[in-house]
Amino acid sequence: MKSPLRIPLVLTSATMLLTGCSLANAKTPVGEDWKPRGSVSALVAFAPGGGSDRSARVLAQSLNELDAGFDVNVENKEGGSGAVGWATFMSEKGNGNALLVAESALNTLPIVYDVPFTYRSFTPLVMFAKDSRIVVARKNSPYSTCAELVRASAKKAVKTGSSGKTGADSLVIAEFKKSGGKFSVVPYGSTGEVLTGLLGGQIDVAPASAAAAKPYLESADFKALCTLTAKRYDDPVLSKVPTAKEQGLDAEVLIWRGVFAPAGISDVQRRYWIKAIQRALKSGTYRDYIKTDLLIPADTDGQDFARYLDAYDKQVREVFR
Repeated sequence: MKSPLRIPLVLTSATMLLTGCSLANAKTPVGEDWKPRGSVSALVAFAPGGGSDRSARVLAQSLNELDAGFDVNVENKEGGSGAVGWATFMSEKGNGNALLVAESALNTLPIVYDVPFTYRSFTPLVMFAKDSRIVVARKNSPYSTCAELVRASAKKAVKTGSSGKTGADSLVIAEFKKSGGKFSVVPYGSTGEVLTGLLGGQIDVAPASAAAAKPYLESADFKALCTLTAKRYDDPVLSKVPTAKEQGLDAEVLIWRGVFAPAGISDVQRRYWIKAIQRALKSGTYRDYIKTDLLIPADTDGQDFARYLDAYDKQVREVFR
């Protein structure tokens, strides 16, 4: 049975009202020469400072560099591990001037919780990056590898942090639980908050993005236990960190990052945004982001992105069953 994830009544009422307005707007015919004008919102369902927020700001900057007559502005609507923001975005139905920058929790949240949306509630545009996770601990931690961590946690639950209850961090924890580990999870609003909690001793270990964890490894405040990647990072610092599979754990985590439009937009609007985002992905801003954040570049659009989401959904349902 799914757990209920409660969204404030005020938000629910506002969503219903805005949905009615968007439906009315969606009836207006869209010409073949349609282009967005003025302010375009790019909604992120998580707190500022995390990986989702950074990806949205890079995308917004790359789109704005096209100088195409619109201005993309990032809006953070955090809460409920993404539920508040994604429920709010449902109210944009038919609005061609609204974008959603999301990641894999859009698949996993509806599997675990009773929420009014799934990834199919929105229009997939472009998947622009893939990401994974690295597990870190404080420098004086008794754990040196993820294999040691899992073995120790089987005897006594280890306290870990998680950015959202069903995001990339939760996939790491779920993989370790499959290997027999037991964990007490402290939820945080972003990866930055998770790492701050680890630094302050509030938790024992933390899954994190490689880019967020790397400065702490360079300063020797943290040590890396393993990565959840298929192979080691191609990086002077992180290449020394073994994968979980190298340590004998059958654990790998891959998350996607992508852009959606609301449901109910026209084919003209969908095609415009796909082409604009594809142009934005050629920018130096985007290329620097991929390199700095240690991501895997991706450019999967439209129906190919939709098919990827379907396949990914089947995979994560196996993890959370």
